[in-house]
Amino acid sequence: MKIAFAATMALLLILPAGLSAQGVVITSPEPWATLRTDSVVVSFQADTSILPRGSVDFRVVRSSRGRETTLFTQNVKAADLGAEVFLGRVRANDIPLGGTDFMSIMWSIPGSDLRGSIKPIGIAKLSGEAIGGKWIPAYPPLSAVRIADGASMEEAAAAFTEATGFEVGGMRVAVGWNTEAFFINLPSPPSGVTEVEFALDLRCGKNAFLAWADRFVVYDAASSVVSLLRYERSVSGAIGYKSVPWGGGAAFSFMKGESANLVKIFWHEMGIQPFDERGLGFAVFVGGRAGQPANYPAGARRDIPGTWGDIRLEK
Repeated sequence: MKIAFAATMALLLILPAGLSAQGVVITSPEPWATLRTDSVVVSFQADTSILPRGSVDFRVVRSSRGRETTLFTQNVKAADLGAEVFLGRVRANDIPLGGTDFMSIMWSIPGSDLRGSIKPIGIAKLSGEAIGGKWIPAYPPLSAVRIADGASMEEAAAAFTEATGFEVGGMRVAVGWNTEAFFINLPSPPSGVTEVEFALDLRCGKNAFLAWADRFVVYDAASSVVSLLRYERSVSGAIGYKSVPWGGGAAFSFMKGESANLVKIFWHEMGIQPFDERGLGFAVFVGGRAGQPANYPAGARRDIPGTWGDIRLEK
């Protein structure tokens, strides 16, 4: 009897606090998780003493614009020490999954009223392929040219004269950096362009949902005004993103030129430390152009950082 009692107490210490009250605790994935594969795998622990039929029902649901679609279901036999279970595979046409669309993993205990869910969950598979044991991204990282420390705005603008840059929305854009700031050299937008947004994934997280570290530099073509935005996120029946200004006027400098405009965003306002060959997630979204916006990279989606490209801070 003493041995049985000791074994029971040991089990209770292993199980998470509150497990008996709710029956099931999902330990992985967590809310706001980004999966890197089309396989949905759940790790959970269950209190088998309150499972009438000794099993747990799982249902994976996709929510898109207020509509819910069941992707797959599974009944899983439960064990006291938990389990890791493959629930199903998401169709290739549904990936990437994120932004305002998301998955929920819902669980319920057959023969009881106990139920719960984990959400939101997204999928952002990294684009590229492994060659010779090295990962080669689908879009090679852009080079941010090295600008002399302490350079004035005029000196920084001159440093872009020989920069190759990249093409987006009929413009050739280039980026640069020094230990003080990140620079964007933007030509005067062609007719039809209303705004140009530069997105920075500062942690290079490649997530399925916008996070605190994702920042936007927005250039209004009509007024030649630059603004800085980030997003606060929430989820209930749907995901919401509230735009919030960050940094203020002291966070950047702007110089309008005859053929190009220069934006300088200070690193300390972005909360990161620059160094040689550091990588940052990066994308550009051009609005307007008679209803034909242009993106860089071509497959980038504004609300899914996992679809953005990369910048490398060159030596």
